[in-house]
Amino acid sequence: MAEVPEYLLARSKERRAELTGEGADDSGGTSSTAAATPTDGDTSSAAPSAPASTTTPATQSSAGAGAPAERVAAPVAAPEPDPPYVQAAQQRKRMPYWAASVMLMLPIWAIFYVGMLEPPDSDELVLAENGSVVYSTCASCHGTNGEGAATGRQLNEGEVLLTFAPGATGLAQHISWVYLGTAGSQRIGLDFYGNPDRPGGQRQTNSYASGMSGFSNLSLEDLVSVVYYERVVHGGLDAETAALEEEMLLALAADDPAFETASPEEIAALLGESAEGHGVDMAADN
Repeated sequence: MAEVPEYLLARSKERRAELTGEGADDSGGTSSTAAATPTDGDTSSAAPSAPASTTTPATQSSAGAGAPAERVAAPVAAPEPDPPYVQAAQQRKRMPYWAASVMLMLPIWAIFYVGMLEPPDSDELVLAENGSVVYSTCASCHGTNGEGAATGRQLNEGEVLLTFAPGATGLAQHISWVYLGTAGSQRIGLDFYGNPDRPGGQRQTNSYASGMSGFSNLSLEDLVSVVYYERVVHGGLDAETAALEEEMLLALAADDPAFETASPEEIAALLGESAEGHGVDMAADN
């Protein structure tokens, strides 16, 4: 058997010592320090050394002993924006504080407003004001104050009440004449109009100038208003009779019946029906 050279045995021990971490025994005559040094130019037996820049967790722990560890705060996520409808509500203008007091006064104002819309008392002549407006059409023939002209008869100084007497009958005759006029009256066979007992005789339908124009185009409210205006303002109708006639006219206007012929007899019948239906006391007319 060939004998292993001594230097090979020594090198083998050194290598084993490097791998196991044990020092070489005395028989080897070498130390671990010597074993760490490569011999004969053999670099393959040298143990690789750790990089100088590498720091193990143990080293970091020992290096940081005695000093407080720095904590790095986790980044905070940005809050999500509000939905568009929430943003719109936040940006909407609010009612000013002074407006609240105004809102509290609205119910009181509403009560006064409704009160002002109530119809006037029954003793007020509510048709005369509207009648004065409608009469502006008649003034060109009968005069502004009912004094008459070449194209229209006199109405003032009681003349209109001589033709159309106070009460339901004269009132019906007056309405029929204004509605039909000369041509309309003759069309239904009337040659005379108004009170047959008028001083000087009953009026003839074609007895004055070019005749009376008919105003069937007027609404019933305007028709009764202008008739009432002529009787009260130009005719000087007394207050008691004026109040009664106004009630009758208001009742007729409320029912708003359609005229078939608009004859004095038809209108008198309609006046009586409306007055009875609305509770108008006709006893004062007798």
